[in-house]
Amino acid sequence: MDYILLLLITLVLFILAFISVVLFYTINIFKKVNYLIRQINRLTTTTITTRNNGNEVIEVLNDEKYYYFILNQISNAEKELNIIMFSIYQCKKTQDIINEVINARKRGVMVRIILDGEIESNKIVNNLFSSERIPVKLTNIQRIHNKLIIVDDKSAIIGSHNWTDKALFENRESSVAITDKNIINDEKEYFESLWSSIQ
Repeated sequence: MDYILLLLITLVLFILAFISVVLFYTINIFKKVNYLIRQINRLTTTTITTRNNGNEVIEVLNDEKYYYFILNQISNAEKELNIIMFSIYQCKKTQDIINEVINARKRGVMVRIILDGEIESNKIVNNLFSSERIPVKLTNIQRIHNKLIIVDDKSAIIGSHNWTDKALFENRESSVAITDKNIINDEKEYFESLWSSIQ
């Protein structure tokens, strides 16, 4: 009788051990499949068609290419220039961008700027822009880390570049210029909602 009971206990333990091993491998297989699905999704979402009816819709702006592109875009702005920037530091190269923003305002372009209120250099630049009658809003509660420039209906430039000499010419930075009308409209709506939320 004891022998049969021992045999049954051994059999139950063997079955439980077998089930545990099967579950362990099944869970690992699901994790690997899930990881592969995430990788495939990541690849498909970052592969962006760069042409729309023969026109470029995205231009990659690595490192200092951003600086020259931004200068050109701002100097050719015709109606509207909306800027959200985490940090603007007044120095040699950024002064060229600041001057182009001021020149755009003098040409009659509507310019609006949102800056992070915690950055000391932004407060100095705010005084400069305000003296040129350019409306600037400094965030006071919520931090912003955006780097977004919307030029007319022509482009939305989004990426990692702050307006500092280091970001423009020393760091490794990447941004993109998007000319897709739907995305530009989305970014304009985002700008308007942020602008109206800041007192």
